[in-house]
Amino acid sequence: MKLIIKTIIYFLFFFYSSELFSLEIKNVRFGSNADAKRIVFDISNDVTFKNNVLEKKIEIKFDKKLILEKQFKTNEDLKEINFDKTNNLITLTFKRNIHSPNIYFLKKKNNKYARVVIDYKNKQKKRKIVVVDPGHGGRDSGAVGITKQLEKNITLKVALLLKKEFRKYDEFHVILTREKDVYLKLRERTKIAKNSNADIFISLHADFNKNRRTRGISLYTLSEKASDKEAEDLARRENRSDFLGNVDLTSESSEVTNILIDLTKRETLNQSSHLVNFLIKDIKSEMNLLKRAHRFAGFTVLKSLDIPSVLIEMGYLSNKEDSKLLVSNSYQKKITSNIVKAVKNYFDWIENNN
Repeated sequence: MKLIIKTIIYFLFFFYSSELFSLEIKNVRFGSNADAKRIVFDISNDVTFKNNVLEKKIEIKFDKKLILEKQFKTNEDLKEINFDKTNNLITLTFKRNIHSPNIYFLKKKNNKYARVVIDYKNKQKKRKIVVVDPGHGGRDSGAVGITKQLEKNITLKVALLLKKEFRKYDEFHVILTREKDVYLKLRERTKIAKNSNADIFISLHADFNKNRRTRGISLYTLSEKASDKEAEDLARRENRSDFLGNVDLTSESSEVTNILIDLTKRETLNQSSHLVNFLIKDIKSEMNLLKRAHRFAGFTVLKSLDIPSVLIEMGYLSNKEDSKLLVSNSYQKKITSNIVKAVKNYFDWIENNN
């Protein structure tokens, strides 16, 4: 009989001591409204805790032993939730800085669980304005492929697909410089970007080369000096599009050209290069790039004072393999998805480094 009583006493002691001195995380819940977001930890017992708000992190240290029976999902703002049972510590790591966090405790009372609540501001992200420029158009056909494909038609189709792909994400607002077969001066294209307060400018083209074995994607950013003879010749050909509008930009003196380039902010040129780096990284995993994919030349269409700009040559119409790819739906969809992926990564990088 005494043994039974002792067993009961030990059982009750361990049961109540575990209840008194331990804390089980039962659930993690998420909520949001137009102004704020909420994270709720449902816990087994009332508890006291200390919290520490760091850059992109919140630490919550409890006065009871932490018990965790399962792993919990995160929300779109969280990188991870770490449960440190040794130190009775929960660490929430966010993908970006959060605003005005408020951390408080709700007692169990008549509820099933006690709760630790984290409220924080739902910062409304400004939509990024992406201006996509389908090269050429109207009476300016651009390059003509070996099977008579017109560059202007290819660039327009890819631009429309690109706009559709960007629309899958609320964070982007896409503007095309043209949505049909019309002629636009190069300066009109950059003016659209400036008037739209564009965050980036992407000009789409398809290249042509006397050497028909040359193939692959190349990306150009603005520079006073061309990276090579081919880049220089290409810029000269593209800039001559304005002859058709009776504006001969190629007749501008080198002094004027240099002034225009000097006016372009150094930071903008740096950002353009960063954008190209992300594009190269995402495109090369699935598609064929030239050996020196990032090139430099004085493209008129890239001469925006404060807009990171890149010109993408999507392949060579002079090459048999590339010319087939450039008109194929699968290739066009692949290049648009890679461009969108790279642009998303570029803006994430900017946000995380500001």
